[in-house]
Amino acid sequence: MIKEIGKPLEIAVEKELEFVINGKVYRKFCTPKMLKELAIGFLISEGIARNLEEIKLEILENRIIANVSKDPCIVGRVFLNEKKIQKREGGEKYRVEELRRYLELLDIEEYKKTRGYHVAMIVVGKEFYRAYDVGRHNAVDKAIGLALLNGVDLRNSFLVLSGRISREIVEKCANVGIPLVVSKAAILSSAIEFCQEFGISAISFATNLAIGEFE
Repeated sequence: MIKEIGKPLEIAVEKELEFVINGKVYRKFCTPKMLKELAIGFLISEGIARNLEEIKLEILENRIIANVSKDPCIVGRVFLNEKKIQKREGGEKYRVEELRRYLELLDIEEYKKTRGYHVAMIVVGKEFYRAYDVGRHNAVDKAIGLALLNGVDLRNSFLVLSGRISREIVEKCANVGIPLVVSKAAILSSAIEFCQEFGISAISFATNLAIGEFE
């Protein structure tokens, strides 16, 4: 039985997909939109592929088939958390209050109608590439994939997201060269440690902490 206890919101959509990587099948729950962007962002941000040229995709209704032109024994390491990250140094400095303004762009209609989606956005110059999903990792992957498909050099960008900054999120950024993560939500201790070790900057407006050098 489903009972309304007030005026209900729209329900955020989540579906199970079959994600096949070099013949190996995984299950992934996500909002079934921007699947090409999701697949590309996931494969590159997790270190399974290094660039678009290494990826061949077939997108079906409930299935993503990805062939990556790397040693097949490497595929799947992401699921064991065996990542090799290179330390990032330098980069443009930003003003904290300037970055705070980008949080407004996360308040999209899909979130207002459901309160069920995470939103992520890659910002480069005056352009931004935004995506949403029920999963914050998926939203980040979609935004990264969208930016890469538009030829963005992620080393000159930063990530803005609605969800928590976890170690996995900053690992994704390190893998693709994004030097800065900005969130309206909290940052976790493991993410702070990773940022300090690998030179990633981060701002959590919920925690009121900035890691790195800002003006």
